[in-house]
Amino acid sequence: MEKLPKNSKNPKSRKVIYGQNFLNNKAVAHNIIDSCNFSINDNVLEIGPGEGILTKLIIGNTKTFTILEIDSFYYNFIKGKFNLNKFSGINILNEDALKFDYTGLSRSLCSKIRVISNLPYEISSPIMEKFIKEKNAFSDLTLMFQKEFARRLYAKENDSERGALSVIADINFEIIKLLEVDKSDFNPVPKVDSMVLRIIPKHQADDNYIWAVNSSFFSYFVHQIFKLRRKKLKNSIYASFFGVPPDIKEEIFAEVNIDLNKRPQELTTAEFVKAAKKYDDYLKIAEQRYNNING
Repeated sequence: MEKLPKNSKNPKSRKVIYGQNFLNNKAVAHNIIDSCNFSINDNVLEIGPGEGILTKLIIGNTKTFTILEIDSFYYNFIKGKFNLNKFSGINILNEDALKFDYTGLSRSLCSKIRVISNLPYEISSPIMEKFIKEKNAFSDLTLMFQKEFARRLYAKENDSERGALSVIADINFEIIKLLEVDKSDFNPVPKVDSMVLRIIPKHQADDNYIWAVNSSFFSYFVHQIFKLRRKKLKNSIYASFFGVPPDIKEEIFAEVNIDLNKRPQELTTAEFVKAAKKYDDYLKIAEQRYNNING
């Protein structure tokens, strides 16, 4: 085994600088890896290995293994802890997961990637936005989040946790709850518990869903509707889309059979898609009429 770099001998004494909370329960680590069922044909990517509790269980068991570690201390620590030269197909990179080119890696491997990570809580939202943009690069993602964030991510209609993120995640991914992890299983100990999710990209066949997945307007629409999340739609829609007359707003929701006495979190993803498409169609027609008059 390689010797640890001098600055890597005692990670316990080092102050965390990227918001990491390192899993230290070996039984939980085994449960997570067992759920993945990695094979010698898989191309796996781990984000933020930290002290390597998951890394240790992956090395040597997959076709390729890419490790991203933004913290140069833990980048050097992992290089020193494991004899990486002993295995083929392993590549450790001192890079930012929020800036990494997952699509480029997938293309270079001629394969989709399986991702695993105990993510720092503070990057949960931006990393999910990144994964949504590059979802075609992934076979699946096994991710640990703050429990409250995870619940918002997979919340369905009629769930009080449901918000814009829930809807946008739902049109892009199938999300499965795997296990909850107590805060005492980490070092340093966070203030909240965690949850591990399996996230599997969806590839829609319905034309309206395909439009929603690829439309920036859909995301805008959903965020607008959730501006007043606790209000009924008949009130909240008046706080959104100021360029659309009130009677047209009501007409659009009536056409897709959405009850304006509902609250945003009560709508299904299908209802969001239908309403957003109607809004988009109306706005495009209105723009065309304006251009014809003033052209």
